[in-house]
Parts: sequence; C-alpha cells; structure tokens
Amino acid sequence: MNKWRLSVALSTIFVCMIGAFASAFAQEVVVSGTVLDDRGKTVAGVSIKAKGVTAGGFSDSKGVWRVRIPNANGATLVFNYIGFKPFELKATESKADIVVRLQEDVLKTSDVVVTGITSGIKKTNSPTAVGVISAKDLVPAPAQTVDQAFAGKFAGISITQNTGAPGGGINVNLRGVTTLTGSSQPLYVIDGMIINNNAFGNNSNSITAAGANQDQNANRVADINPNDIEDIQVLKGPSAAAIYGAKAAAGVIVITTKKGSAGKFTLDVSQQFGVNSLLKKVGQRRFTTEDEVREVFGAGYVPTWQKAVRDNLTFIDHEQEMYGQNGFISETSLGLRGGSEQTQYYVGGTFRNEDGIVRRTGYQRTSIRTNITHNFSENLTVDAGLTYNRTNSSRGFTGNANVNLISLPYAWSLMPSFDSVQRRPDGTYPILKANPSNPYEVIDKMNNTELVNRFMASGKLNWKIFKTDEQKLEFIALGGADFFHQENNQNSPINTQHEAPRPTPGIVNITNVSNLNANLFLNLVHEFQLAGTTTIRTTVGAQFENQEANSVNSLSQGFVTSLTSLNQAQTNVHAQNRLQRYDQGFLGQVEADINDQIYVSAGVRADRSSANGNVNQYYLFPKANASIRLSKFDFWGDVANAIPEFKIRAAYGEAGNPAPVNAKFTTLISSNIGGLGAGLGLPGTVGNPDIIPERAAELEAGIDATFAGGVIGLEATYFIKTVYNLIANESLPRSSGVAFRTANIGTMQNNGIEVALNLNPVRNEVIDWRPRINFFASRAVMTELRVQPFNSGGFGAFYGTNRVERGFSPTMFAGRQSFGPRFMGDTAFTASQFNGTVAGDALPDFQIGFANDLRIGNFNFYFLIDWRQGQEVVNLTQATLDEIANAADVAAAAERQRIQNLPLGQARSMNIEDGSFVKVREVAINYTFDKSAIGGLFGDAVQYLRVGFSGRNLLMFTNYLGYDPEVSNFGNVVLGRGQDVAPFPSSRSVYFNIALGF
Repeated sequence: MNKWRLSVALSTIFVCMIGAFASAFAQEVVVSGTVLDDRGKTVAGVSIKAKGVTAGGFSDSKGVWRVRIPNANGATLVFNYIGFKPFELKATESKADIVVRLQEDVLKTSDVVVTGITSGIKKTNSPTAVGVISAKDLVPAPAQTVDQAFAGKFAGISITQNTGAPGGGINVNLRGVTTLTGSSQPLYVIDGMIINNNAFGNNSNSITAAGANQDQNANRVADINPNDIEDIQVLKGPSAAAIYGAKAAAGVIVITTKKGSAGKFTLDVSQQFGVNSLLKKVGQRRFTTEDEVREVFGAGYVPTWQKAVRDNLTFIDHEQEMYGQNGFISETSLGLRGGSEQTQYYVGGTFRNEDGIVRRTGYQRTSIRTNITHNFSENLTVDAGLTYNRTNSSRGFTGNANVNLISLPYAWSLMPSFDSVQRRPDGTYPILKANPSNPYEVIDKMNNTELVNRFMASGKLNWKIFKTDEQKLEFIALGGADFFHQENNQNSPINTQHEAPRPTPGIVNITNVSNLNANLFLNLVHEFQLAGTTTIRTTVGAQFENQEANSVNSLSQGFVTSLTSLNQAQTNVHAQNRLQRYDQGFLGQVEADINDQIYVSAGVRADRSSANGNVNQYYLFPKANASIRLSKFDFWGDVANAIPEFKIRAAYGEAGNPAPVNAKFTTLISSNIGGLGAGLGLPGTVGNPDIIPERAAELEAGIDATFAGGVIGLEATYFIKTVYNLIANESLPRSSGVAFRTANIGTMQNNGIEVALNLNPVRNEVIDWRPRINFFASRAVMTELRVQPFNSGGFGAFYGTNRVERGFSPTMFAGRQSFGPRFMGDTAFTASQFNGTVAGDALPDFQIGFANDLRIGNFNFYFLIDWRQGQEVVNLTQATLDEIANAADVAAAAERQRIQNLPLGQARSMNIEDGSFVKVREVAINYTFDKSAIGGLFGDAVQYLRVGFSGRNLLMFTNYLGYDPEVSNFGNVVLGRGQDVAPFPSSRSVYFNIALGF
C-alpha cells in the first residue's frame, strides 16, 4: 500500500514537472532578423543582450541575428555596436525577419566614458570633459608611435616632439603645466594595467659631451602598436582622474585594445607603403667672393674656394646631402577576431620598417597581441591579454654636442658651402679645417642604436557574486605585469677625424636597462536599482604596485683598431643605477544616476609610497562631481526640437605627482680624499627625508549640448588647477658643504578653456560631411615660491632661459632684455637683477585643431590641421649659423647679431623667436569598393576592399627660422621645453595603402 502511494506520488510529481517544462518551453520567445545601419548596410558583430534575463548573442557577418528568450513575458533586447546609438526592441512573442536599424552616433553622445577604475557612464551623463578617440580616428594616416597620433585630435592636449629622429621622443601634455621638475607626461593605463612610460637615458652625452637630460630619449609608450587600439579615453586633469590618486595630476590616458567577438571569424589585413622626406630646409650661405671667404673662415680657406670655382662647385647643398634621403616605409598589419558566445579571441600583429631621412637611420617595430575573453558561466568572466613588442631604432647623432661637435647640424653649420668633404672614392674623408668632425664620416661610421624587447601581460576577472532584480554585487580584479629590456649601443670608432686627437681614441658606450612594473587592483562593486531608472553604484578597492629597474652603463675608451671588443679598451668605467618602488592605495566611490537626468558622484583615494619621506603616511585625494541634463526634464518641452541635448556639469578632484624615487636619500659618491685614496663624499644635491608628493586640485565646469536636431554638438569647459608642494632643488648655505637639496618649494596656478564643436551638416546615402573643431588655451603663474627665484633650462639668459619667479609663468623665457637696466640710464636694476621683462613663453597663447571628414559615395576625404599661436622657441640652431656668419640670409643674420651684442638696456635675445605654426597633420583619401563589385572577383571571401593614399605632416606654415618649432632639446621636462639645439630635422610621410577584410 505504501509502495503504491509512493508510486502515485512520484508519478504525479514527474507529470507536473514535465508539464511545467513543457509549458515553459511552449512560452519561450524566439526572435530573429537582420541589423542594418542608417544607410541600409548590414552590420556584423552587433552585441544583443536581454534586460533582466540571461539571453543574447551577436549578429553574424551578414548582419543576421537570432535570440531565444526563456520568458513567457518576453524581454527588452538592447542592440549595441561601437559608433552607433543603442537600440531597444521589446520582444513579447516569437517573430522572424525583424529589421533593426541602428543610427550612427555621429556626435558620440552614447560613448561610455570612464568614471572610475572599473566603472563608466554614457558621455551624455559625464560630469567631466573626457576626450575620446576611436580606432578609426586614431590613425587615418600611419604613425610611428601612438602618442604622435594624438596631435590636434581634441581640446586640452599639447603634443610636442623632442626630436625628429626615428623611433619616438614625443611629449604629451594635458591641460598645461602641472609640475616644475618632474615629467609632464600623463599616466597610461592599458586594459586596466598601468604601464611604464619613463624615458630611460641612453648616456649618449658620454660621446657628445652634452649636459644631462640631452640624450634625445624616447618615452616608452612609443613601443605600443597603434593598430592594436580599439579606443582611447583621456582624463585630462585631477577632476576626472582623482580616482587614480598620487600619479594622476598630469591626467590619465586609458587605452582599450581590440577584443574578439562571437560569430564567424574575421581577418583584417592592411599594407602601407610610404616615403619619408625632409619637411623643411634652413638654408646655408652662398659665398660669392674670396673676401667673403677670408672674412668668415680665414685665409686658409681661400685655396679651397679657388678650387671650388675651377670645379664649378661654389655651392654644395650639404643640408640636402645629409638630410635628403627619401626613406622607404613599409607597414603590414593583421587582425583576427572570432569566437563563440562562451569564448572570444583577437590576435593582431604589425611589422613596420622605416628608413630615416639620414642614411643609416631608421626604425623597426614588431608587435604581436593576443586577447582572450572566456565566460566560465553567466557569473564569471575572465579576460587575458599578452603582448610582445620589439623596437629597433637607429637615430644617428644630433642635438647638443660640445668639444668634438659630432652633432650633424652643428658640424654642417660650421662647414663652408663650397667645401666638398664627402667620402672619397678610396674610402677616406677630407679633414675639415673649421670643425673637429666630418659629418659625412659621422653618418657612415658611428652608431647610435636602441633595441627594446617588451612583454605585457594583463588580466581581468569579473565575478558576479549575486544578482537580483534590484541589485547586484561584483568582484572585479585587474592587473598585470609590464617588463622590458632596453639596450643602447653607441660607437665612435678610432678611425674618425674627431677621435684621432684624443689621448685614448675610440669610444664604445653600452647601456642596459631592465624594468618591471606590476600592479593589481581589487574591487567590489555594488549596484542598486531604485524605483524608476535610478541607479546607485558603490565601489571600494585596493591597489598594489611595484617597480624595479636596473640600469648599467659601460663606457670603454682607447682602442687599438676600429674593432669594438671591450676587452681591447684601455679604460672601462661602469655605472649602475637601481630603482625599487612600492605603492599602495585604497579607494571608495559612490555614483548615482537619477532617472538619466542627474548624475552625482563622490569618492576618495588614499595612497602611500616608498618614495615619500614617511613611507607609512597615506595621502588623501578626494573627488566630487555632478551633471544635470536639463533637456531630460519636462520643462524643456518644445525646445527639444532645436536643442535635443543640453547638460551643465561641474567636477572637483585632487591628484598627485609622486616625489622622485631617490629624493629622500643622499647618494654618496666616490672621492679621492686628501690624496689618501678612494673614499666616499657628499654629492652636489642631498636627499630630503621630509619630501612629500606634489598635489594638484582642479575645479572644472562646463556645458554639453547638441543643436539643430543633433546636427551640431558643443562641449565647452573652464578649469582652474592649483598645484601645491611643487618639487625643485633649493640652494643650501655654503657652510652645509653641499649646494642643493630636493624640497617642496611653492605653489602654481593654471587655468584654461576648452571648446569642441562637432558638426554633421550633411548626411544622406551619398554625402556624409563631418567637420570637427577644437580650441584650447591655458595660462600658468607661480603664486608662491619659498626659495629664491632661479633660472632653469636652456643655456643662460644671453640666449634665453626659463625663469621661476613668483607672479610669472614658469614656462616664460627670460633673455638679455630681462636682466639689468630696462633702458639707457635706468638705475633701478643692477646688471644681474631680473627686471620683470618677459622675453617669451614656451606655452602657446592658443591652439586649434580642425578635422574634416567627407564621404562622397565610395570616396572618403579626410584632413587634420593643427594651428598653434603665440609660443616662443629659443633657436640656438640658427644662432650657430648667425655667430659665424654662415646663415643663408646674411644681412638679417648680421642684424640679429648686432642687436644680440648691444649693451644691457638695449640688447635683446634675438634667438627667442615666435614659433607659431599651422601644420597639415594628417591627410587621407580612400575608396571602398562595393561588395557587389568585389564579390565577382573573390566571392563571399572578401567582405571589403579599400585602397587609398595618406600623408602625415605634409605641410607646415611658419615664420620660424629653424627646422620645426615643435622641439625640445631637454626631453620631457617642463623647464627647458622650446630649446632648439641642432635637432634631427622633422620629416613628412606619404603612403599608399590597401586594406581587406575576410
């Protein structure tokens, strides 16, 4: 009986379960269709997700999609694709052949921008002016390095090249000045991992005899392959970047690399062929009489002039001979995407080979990247990325050089234009009478190479701990390791003109740098959905970061032959610099999105570092911001037809510049003490155990709006940034036995405005026109200085130097007119006293970027113009030509020299020039074949075929006398920018390109 009852009960339960499953299956909703863009073309790879239930998928290569929704009541499907506005579809019953049309987001209002380390919001809600660059906009024309491609792209950024030599050397500056002596470069974050962007010295000054910080180094973001990037977001200042804490005062650049997508795999292939050529020539004097030769170079050169007359070689264009090579460029890129709904993958590779405009110079980059996303379940997802980059640069010898003057522009400026000193048929080189080195011999025999091997591994784990209709809790871990080895090798062989007089001729200089950065972010993110569409997101987290660097330099001199085996050197000197740093931070942030109308957030970051004087002290960096979309309120009413979007926003944040790693320590140096032998002595600069990080506090406010039904987009921002605890060297009393101590010495204020205008005045199936304009201007002033005013950077007031003084901009130039009497008979100022006259400023008055993107049928025309107005440059390259009367314009050079050498009260530093310019940064003309046209040739294998021409730095309009007003002899430092000292000249590049998609 009991068995019978049990059997009946089990049977009943089984039947009920079958019925329940059958009922649920019967009520399942299955929808399918095609995704088109607003021009009627199919869109592949569109993400489709259902709200509230686990369902979704992707459109395939033909735009076809199919989603199964296990819910009798259906669900809302959200279609997302980069560059298009999200589209929502309510699915309550099974349907097929649904056509979804996505509208392109021309003004990028639906972009998701960064608000925290693990969070983001739509740009329409953002309380800060975040710059966004998509993969399409990043490199319409190929770029050597990713930072080179930033120029002119958005308001608030200033890009300056330190040298035109192959392989980088670019300075990126966001919103003006943020420090005095530290790097002005922003923090770089790639796929959640902080990477190293230091510029490690190559110690080439051991050969050139130039001073410190004049090695023409490349910052290490130059290793990154621009073709791997999906998009870039730029947090321009502390108001947006405060959540990154003690390293974010100069802003943060967040890079997301390309990821895989579910569905049929796609293969993108592109090939670029191009040529480099000299952008601008400076020119050289043509000598017409023996008297001119005798006056400038002396009687010893008269026979050379007479021979040149007989040989009809009175003018040899040495500038063209040295810099006139048309360097061949080749770049091949591959990108493979694919995967299933569970696992997606991306594999990309690029090989770039570029010859410089000087013989035996060039740049090579090999890059391989793999990104994998795996969904272990609907609650656990892991992203992993691995990159290998190998860069090889040969830069030659340019920049400042003393004693032997091996720098090519120096040597060229001292050579007569009638003296033929090129390599002879027998392989020898003529000896120059006026210069210690022969530049043609330097090009052919000397080496200055840099080889970098770099590995980057990053990972992200996203674990949904729990999820309900109202709330969810996620654990997100981000991190990775960034390792590179840099080897620099310079050789000045014994069989050269400039080495022969040395007591120990021949130099080999080798520098090896190994660097490892590792960081880990651990975060808990709680999201709570209130009534309506209000969402509150709370994030708490911790960050751990280590850096270890080891730099070893070997300088060998005195070789018997031209062979460079170090064992044959007479002397070997070694130097080592080791760096270890540990940083730790904690963060908390609360964000509220109220009905998609109001967004508010507040947070704080606490950081400590082994570089600080007190390693256990945490420094707090708070933030608070808000935005209100007035256009989302009912009172906006009919105004929405003319102004569909209008938002006001304000943000405040604080961030830091870290103290130099060894600033708190005094490094003892070897010294011969009283003739008793080697010992240890004090250096010129001692450590400061009380050093603290610099702190930048920024307030920004602005409006975002769209007009004319969304045809015009406007962003306008005003910011004011105050930097406290500025770090610099302070002078110590002579009784202390040392000259300087690194200390926190003052306060600086920087303010500016940014305006961006995005237009789409014409858009139909035939024509699509998208002009973009951005404007940026900023000014800085020292508001407090707790040490005596000082000069820094440059080569003294005779030519032009930076001056740090309360009430003045730290980027200003002080020249001869800035010291002593302001006019004849003035007794208010002594000869060496600063009189308040500003001779110039390295910071532009303003800069404007204008991009124009026009599609007519299958043709696409694009160009980008960069205009910078009002910056000054100290042109010491021209000064060298002027001082020996070897400049092309003899009369103008003589007048500059006359004024330069007048007595105080009348003299000016004539080498401080207006460096305003207009550059055509990028140009691209492309034709995309109709799919029907290529289908006849390739069938369905090829999805697109595009061919075209492009160019970078094609034209430059400027009155500046030098090669390029974008220059800095002292690298990435703030004090010392705008110093033009015999740089590697800039080049223009022209490319033919072809791209296919399979």
